[in-house]
Amino acid sequence: MGKVAILKFGHGSFEQGFDVLLQIKTDDNRLLAELEGQLPPNPGLEGSYVSWQTRFRRLKGASQSSRRLQTETEEAWEIDESFQSNSSTVDDFSRCRRLVRDVEKRMKKWLQSSTPKWQCIRERLGVEFAQGQGEFRLVIQTKNSRLWKLPWHVWDLLEEYHIGLGYTLPGFNANFSRGQRSSRTNKVRILAVLGDKRNLNLQPDQEAIRKLKGAEVTFLHQPRSTQFIKTLRQSKGWDILFFAGHSKTEESTGRIYLSDQESLRLDEFKNTLKEAINNGLQIAVFNSCDGLGLAQDLIQLQIPLTIVMQESVPDLVAQSFLKEFLEEYSAGKSLYTAVYQAQKRLEDFQDLPGATWLPLIFQNLANVPPTWQVLRGQNAPEDANKNQDISGAFLLKSTKQKRRFIRIIVALCTSLIAAFLVIFVRDFGQLKLLEFKAFDHLMRSRPAETLDSRMLIVDITSTDVNAQVRPADEGKNKSISDGYLQQLIEKLTALEPRVIGLTLYRDYQLKPEFQKLMNRFKFDKRLISQCDVGEDMLNSGRAPSPHAIQGAGWKQRIGFSDQILDADGTIRRQSLSLEPPKDLQVSPCQSEFSFNLLVALRYLSDEGLLSEDIYKEGEDFQSENIMFDPLPPNTALYDPLLNINHRQILLNYRATGEKIAPRITLSEALQGSIDPALVKDKIVLIGTSDPEFQTVYSTPYGEMSEIYLQGHMISQLISAVQDERQLLAWWPDWKENIWILVWALVGGLLARWFRPAIAVAAAIPIIWVLHRYCYLLLIEQGLWIPFVPPVLALGVALMTTTLIYRLLKV
Repeated sequence: MGKVAILKFGHGSFEQGFDVLLQIKTDDNRLLAELEGQLPPNPGLEGSYVSWQTRFRRLKGASQSSRRLQTETEEAWEIDESFQSNSSTVDDFSRCRRLVRDVEKRMKKWLQSSTPKWQCIRERLGVEFAQGQGEFRLVIQTKNSRLWKLPWHVWDLLEEYHIGLGYTLPGFNANFSRGQRSSRTNKVRILAVLGDKRNLNLQPDQEAIRKLKGAEVTFLHQPRSTQFIKTLRQSKGWDILFFAGHSKTEESTGRIYLSDQESLRLDEFKNTLKEAINNGLQIAVFNSCDGLGLAQDLIQLQIPLTIVMQESVPDLVAQSFLKEFLEEYSAGKSLYTAVYQAQKRLEDFQDLPGATWLPLIFQNLANVPPTWQVLRGQNAPEDANKNQDISGAFLLKSTKQKRRFIRIIVALCTSLIAAFLVIFVRDFGQLKLLEFKAFDHLMRSRPAETLDSRMLIVDITSTDVNAQVRPADEGKNKSISDGYLQQLIEKLTALEPRVIGLTLYRDYQLKPEFQKLMNRFKFDKRLISQCDVGEDMLNSGRAPSPHAIQGAGWKQRIGFSDQILDADGTIRRQSLSLEPPKDLQVSPCQSEFSFNLLVALRYLSDEGLLSEDIYKEGEDFQSENIMFDPLPPNTALYDPLLNINHRQILLNYRATGEKIAPRITLSEALQGSIDPALVKDKIVLIGTSDPEFQTVYSTPYGEMSEIYLQGHMISQLISAVQDERQLLAWWPDWKENIWILVWALVGGLLARWFRPAIAVAAAIPIIWVLHRYCYLLLIEQGLWIPFVPPVLALGVALMTTTLIYRLLKV
């Protein structure tokens, strides 16, 4: 036996809240529970709905070929003025979709309210729905038509338990005069009225009804009113009255258009309707626009069930709903379930946001919604069928329960084992390369970003190297000679850059004739050079030149350039500081801060975003709105790689590929005029992309010269402080392990609930959802979460559970 939950609305408004009364009854009208409560205020909801209604009616798909004959004056709800404007169809669609999200968000938040007077009702409904014994329906009982129009079906409780939803008016009476049809043919008798078809195609409606099995259908095509009334009054009676065409609500009643010549208000043939109901009419379906007035009239006439469209319904939507509803209903689904399924499938109409809100069920609470089998007269089993073998049924039920229990235990156990296996393999670093590749893919998939206009790259290309005229005693072991470098720096400093970063190694003394360059190195704080501590600190360090960069403040002008490679030789991290060896014989490079950090700090301190205290040993690198937290040592991917002497962060490459900033070549800088806007108050990086003189590194964006790599690192630091651009982070190990376990359980439950082929097919979109979630977290929150381990855990759990089911034959 089924149950119905009746949510009765009393006094109230959206501004003050509503008094509500919950009653839970069985289908034989036994009262099981009654609770009083209150829904809190929600003042913006009704305005958002009417704004959607206005936009929806203006959409091309809703206004053309609509089963609404003309535009009527809307209800006098207060409409949000921000949605009132003359706009294009595209703008209407965009705003309509935004309004759908807004209304549904407001509705969900309202119905999930934690106020005690509403929470008690939520909790009782949740308990009743979770029991899952027989069909459960929810009926909203109110005379406030504004409440009927709202999308109650987005309520989380209804979505979770797939509960059908209906509406009714306060007060009802059982119609004891209703009798059975005088002639029973074991077929559902349907009167299908195809009315005014101006701008409509009613052929699909006719075909959907004609294909019904077990139905005896009489069609009336654009009938005269006398013909329609006479046919409806037939003494042998109808089970279902169907109407397709134009209709509308006039104040509190409804009007249907039989043809372009005639129309009828329901109150004009109410006596005929009463007679039809008394003769067995169970269901009225009005596949036409604006049917709330029709529903109110029919409920007052005590018809058991009415299905209407609450708003202008586009022709294609009406056709789709009817086809899906009739297929589900005639296949044996309950009426509420059939409407619910057909309603969900209206999501196909993405160009009509809110189409799923249109169909509504109105029910007389004195009646139980009939099934298709009941309408065919197949609901009365013989007495002999009632005397079944109870002990045999009990044994069958017990066997099924035992089988279900075994399947659940197997699914849970194999999911746990799959998760622990993947975590174990991951902890030993066996998934590292796959995870790195997945991360690189996500990084490359991000939306493109603009170049960093705070920076200029001066690239010394192979052509520039070969074009230089060098003194005979200088040789060609440098990408740029000291003379050219002196010219370049003098030309750049005249344009007043904020910082000049030299990504070249100058490990020798300058000659006396380059006094200007030597003075720049000595006294110009804008010039920052780099050195190399060296691999494993073994005598490979390269010192900066000239050696005159010494004395007070030299640590703020010389930064190390050492890079940290991952296991596959790719750079995904940048080092901010390290503890260099104190012995100059081990490495002459004694810088504690990285080159990219010093350049960024100089720029940011001149902007007033950082203080000079940032250079103090032991200080955390932070500004007012950002802290550069180092990578934690307990990281599954980087445990063997993290060096406690390095302060490292993940490198959030700017999504521009190799080209990080505007670029000019050395020849262009020396022979042509440099645009002052590219240099003034900017960072200028001088380096070479010639692989003969500079290392080329592997990155998620392919091979990259050091000058461009340093540009990405500098840009990340500046953008994080100045633009609040996301730094990359990840979950701690325990949270990643739980994440893997959750997806292993998804794999086990897929095998539990579906056949193998369906489970595998269902796993594909689920994995796509997982991929999208990982992608969205990366671009929106800068969070790198595992993708490969959950996919493996899901797959292993799914395959293993399926295999064990076959072995155990459960």
